[in-house]
Amino acid sequence: MNKAGRIKKIPIKDVDSFIDIVANAYPGFKIVSPEEKRKTRRRFRKLLRDQTICHYGLYRDGKLLGGMRTYDFTMNLFSLRILVGGVGLVAVDLLHKKEKVCKDLISAFIALHKKKTPLVALYPFRPDFYRKMGFGYGTKLNEYRIRPSDLPRGNSKQHVRFLLKRDRKAFKECCHRYFLMHHGMFDIKEHELDYFFLHPEAKTVVYKKNKRVSGYLCFVFKKAKDENFLRNNIEIKELIYENRDVLMELLTFMYTQLDQIDRIIWPTQDENVHFLPLDPRDGSENLIPILAHQTNTQGVGIMYRVIDVRGMFKLLKNHIFGHQNCRLRLNVKDSFLKENEGSVIVHFKDGRSSVKNRGDFDVEVYIDISDFSSLILGAVNYKSLFEYGLSDISSERYLDVVHNIFAVDKKPICHTIF
Repeated sequence: MNKAGRIKKIPIKDVDSFIDIVANAYPGFKIVSPEEKRKTRRRFRKLLRDQTICHYGLYRDGKLLGGMRTYDFTMNLFSLRILVGGVGLVAVDLLHKKEKVCKDLISAFIALHKKKTPLVALYPFRPDFYRKMGFGYGTKLNEYRIRPSDLPRGNSKQHVRFLLKRDRKAFKECCHRYFLMHHGMFDIKEHELDYFFLHPEAKTVVYKKNKRVSGYLCFVFKKAKDENFLRNNIEIKELIYENRDVLMELLTFMYTQLDQIDRIIWPTQDENVHFLPLDPRDGSENLIPILAHQTNTQGVGIMYRVIDVRGMFKLLKNHIFGHQNCRLRLNVKDSFLKENEGSVIVHFKDGRSSVKNRGDFDVEVYIDISDFSSLILGAVNYKSLFEYGLSDISSERYLDVVHNIFAVDKKPICHTIF
């Protein structure tokens, strides 16, 4: 048996086999009935038309043992539009788990994208598993459960209306503008746009003024109580807005649903949302000792990985790293991708970086690639990593300088699920 396996694009004839592997790997998807499998097959075939999406499988002796879906995304990285690789739907045949199939798939994913970009991303099925592979945590996701009556009620919601098919162009333009405004966002793909127009369970209202869409709220209704069909919650799928006027009208729309809606379930990476409602408590009545009221639950979601440290700094050559002046030697540990491990000297002059092959340096920093990936995107600050013992520095005299090099105004946000 060839234990190493061969990784290649999954041909059409093997799509059904991959769907069976996915169905068993993710029973929560509930791909059980023939009808669900047909729907899944149709989605696969539709995605195959997008040249930025591919399906790869690992084969041994001609048998498909696992697979993955890879993406080429356009990301806003500190206002620079870059290509970033994404991977999802990583699934392994139940009979071949613990045979390093997943490890080999991720290695292949990284190798595929190393020629195109220094950065990749994924959503983990187990964060610790992927952290060991060098992926670092992104901005946490918070889920709030707010009563509509606790939201601010503005003066008007006159520009709020339901999304119509004829709004598609203006809607896409709104999504693209929002992408350009926010560090970390991925530009929307056509199949993602389809969700807003083709899924009847998803309701979308837009802020539209003078034929321009400047924000929207996409949501679904969820039962608040099984025994009472009149009481429901609104579960937000996505909320974006270009300015405060748009936000106020969308909040007013949610406020006015208070007669039949118990809670607004709001997932967001915004860390300051608890300032928005009059009462941010989530209805659990939980107290965190000694006397703190539970407002939301949190979770780690998207993870990022720098697969080419030098390439990352070269990509960001015009980015201003905190207006700092410093000659930094960065020592990166990368046990999963050995060719990415080692030292790189970066000179910062008035915040602009230049990579040097050799030369003098003022200070050295020692860090694992997972934490460096989070640091360079601004998902964590350097002083926290130092305090937690996750990074060392040769001279604490430069602690503030290194901290300011990687400091950001806002952490990266991402609305794309893949």
